[in-house]
Amino acid sequence: MSNTEHHSPQPLQIAGIEISVAEQTPLVLTLLAVIQRQEREIQDLRDEIHRLKGTTQRPKIKPSRLLKPPPTGKTDPKKKRPGSAKRKKTKDLKIDETLPLHLEDLPDGSRLEGYRDFVVQDLVVKTHNVRYRRVVYRLPDGSLRVAPRPDGIDAHFGVGLREHILWQVHQNHVTQGRLLEELHELGIDISAGQISNILLQGHDAFHAEKDELLPVAREISDHLHCDDTSARHRGKPAVCTHIGNEWFASFTTTDSKSRLNFLRLLCQPVEQYRWCEEALVALELYGAGQKLQQRMAAQPEGFWLGRDTWEEQLTAWNLTNQKHRTLVSEAALCGTLLTESWYDDLGLISDDAPQFKIFGFVHGLCWVHGERKIDRLIPVTDAHRAAQEQAQSAFWEIYDQLKLYRGAPAPELRGRIEASFNSLCLTETEYPELNAALSLLYAKREQFLAVLEYPHLPLHNNLSENDIREYARLRKISAGTRSDQGRRCRDTFLSLKKTCRKLGISFRAFLHDRLTRAGQIPLLSHVIRSLAKQGPPPVAATP
Repeated sequence: MSNTEHHSPQPLQIAGIEISVAEQTPLVLTLLAVIQRQEREIQDLRDEIHRLKGTTQRPKIKPSRLLKPPPTGKTDPKKKRPGSAKRKKTKDLKIDETLPLHLEDLPDGSRLEGYRDFVVQDLVVKTHNVRYRRVVYRLPDGSLRVAPRPDGIDAHFGVGLREHILWQVHQNHVTQGRLLEELHELGIDISAGQISNILLQGHDAFHAEKDELLPVAREISDHLHCDDTSARHRGKPAVCTHIGNEWFASFTTTDSKSRLNFLRLLCQPVEQYRWCEEALVALELYGAGQKLQQRMAAQPEGFWLGRDTWEEQLTAWNLTNQKHRTLVSEAALCGTLLTESWYDDLGLISDDAPQFKIFGFVHGLCWVHGERKIDRLIPVTDAHRAAQEQAQSAFWEIYDQLKLYRGAPAPELRGRIEASFNSLCLTETEYPELNAALSLLYAKREQFLAVLEYPHLPLHNNLSENDIREYARLRKISAGTRSDQGRRCRDTFLSLKKTCRKLGISFRAFLHDRLTRAGQIPLLSHVIRSLAKQGPPPVAATP
């Protein structure tokens, strides 16, 4: 970034008080920036209080679109707007019933020329109750023999009803209370407890299919996105972690937002702890003290399957300090990930949250999140504002160059990008807060420019942000979960729904296939493997 252009200082008006140029010392400007930042935070807190109390809050009025300057380029009047192209809407529509309409009292000599179709789309929602009359015979020995139920009939609620309940809750986010009202209005005699059982019981096959997603995806992928959001479970704060890419999405709600928790998720479906040389290296990098390192270096190599088994081993090693147990557990999980080579050369894209900083991973940072360090600044003077705008402009110019580099890597372009990034972050401006923000970006230089070494890495984490937004909407509607089974079902069906959507599979058709055990839709892990053989997945457009 070039040096900031000189702007002659101007008097400032703050809360009706004029601050002359002579009084605009670095200390005064710093205090003014602190005051403005606090004013924004106070207003945000007031708005949150109004929201929680349900009272009126200050409206957020967006600028009028009429104030925007008109477009300079001339548009073709004959060119249609995007999405307005006509298509044959009923060409591939399934026709369930055809009713010919005839004319009466036609004059003599009339002849049939054909038909002019008029298609009406409709939806029929009705109950369909079946009574199976099972004959009963008294055998000569006095015992009774009853005709068996048809195959697949093992409950008083059929596949269509169970499919509808799962669809309404997990696809449409209908609450159980409203779903109960709907079914009663349709004439279904069902209780709230029976709906709960349908939502929670008998889904082991769904859970197993969800647990296969990450192990398969890490075999055929070259990068993963990750993010997390707040959750509620048993009335207490929890966290939902998302791991996914263009092939799949996996959601897991846990009680902890930590590096140890994320490492456990990466070892899905079963936690595996391995103490080895790689684990010792990870223990050092994660900041363990010399005494703990020496103590663990004396332990023999080993492998433990499952958290309970590992906790027993930690106790056997007489590790009573919780921090030491956590560090050793993190190192042992890293030992498994590195020795199993599950994530070799597999990039991890995140928003720079500390729990995602894992030893042994190629780590790329989201540029959209990185720019927020500059955008959130509150400039006080015109010179500060100009410096901020110039930094943002230079930041997005580098971003555009990286997009070109991803499509066609070239050494010359790489050199220009590195030079531009260094110039942006190392140039001193008249705005101290901006200099501090740019220094933070430079400290993460290797992660922001990881795409130069690995061009397949995305430049942003929008995929994970969009995926996890679905959980945030669900959290607002249904709050938290009250049982471990309910938590697992929410994670499982949300993961399967998002994965189906990415693979082009109807989620309702998926539910019907699994509930009827038709087997027409292959396991999602098999679909991912099959599509991976055909080439890389379609990547969303980079903003």
